[in-house]
Amino acid sequence: MRLFSFAVLLAAISSLAGCAHTAPEPKTIRIALLSDSHVNNNGDTDGQNLFRPRFEKAIAMVNTSKVDLVVFTGDLTQDGKPDEFKDFQALRKQLNAPSFYVPGNHDVGNKVIPGKPGPGVTTNRVDNFEKAMGPSFFATTVAGVRLIGINSPMLGSGFERENEMWKFLEKELSKPETRPTIVFSHYPAFIKSADEGGGDYWNIEPEARKRLLDLLKKGNVKTMLSGHLHRDMVNRWDGIIFISTRPISFGLPKGKQPEGWTLVTLPPTGEAQYETFEIK
Repeated sequence: MRLFSFAVLLAAISSLAGCAHTAPEPKTIRIALLSDSHVNNNGDTDGQNLFRPRFEKAIAMVNTSKVDLVVFTGDLTQDGKPDEFKDFQALRKQLNAPSFYVPGNHDVGNKVIPGKPGPGVTTNRVDNFEKAMGPSFFATTVAGVRLIGINSPMLGSGFERENEMWKFLEKELSKPETRPTIVFSHYPAFIKSADEGGGDYWNIEPEARKRLLDLLKKGNVKTMLSGHLHRDMVNRWDGIIFISTRPISFGLPKGKQPEGWTLVTLPPTGEAQYETFEIK
């Protein structure tokens, strides 16, 4: 009886050792980066009737690509109307992979530019977005990746909701994570350099940018994704890659930049890789 028990024990140890040797290796994560779908019901106004069919083609392409998750970096709709939010959600549900999104300036209003008053982000538009679409900033983990979404048009607004977002970001990025972390927003942090000026339509304003970049470093974030530019752009700063994707709806300058999306792959080690696809 003792010999039998000893044999069983040896077999169990051997089995455990074998499991240790056959543990699955970290895999490469495939992410579809989509942006600026501008879903609308405006008819043939400045070609806006073409945006939906392009979105449908992008969805078919993404589904064929068998990605692990999909990230939308804002301007989900043209005007942030309730029917547009509803239509976007209906289209998004056609995706096979889990999908996540943040608002853009067309959804909640343009960023605040100091010294330049004008129509922009409002608490009412942020509230309407969150009632229809859920939180405008959040953190979640999917496919082994921690996603942190930011409501970038709200940066610099001084809204109480912005203060809540900064507290959230400081908590989430207070220390390095072992999981790969992607931060995504509508506005890119910068266009040419991390210390560039503000007062521009296309980037995050300098004060908010510095605060955000400091948090990215503290949290050991290596990848930030965005849209807004309606063209491709890739930058690197202090070990972080910043990838902005081409749009679903229309390229800028019109007729000279292709519509499409970007496949971002996260290897087990090293920098994120990217490949662009055109919608035809």
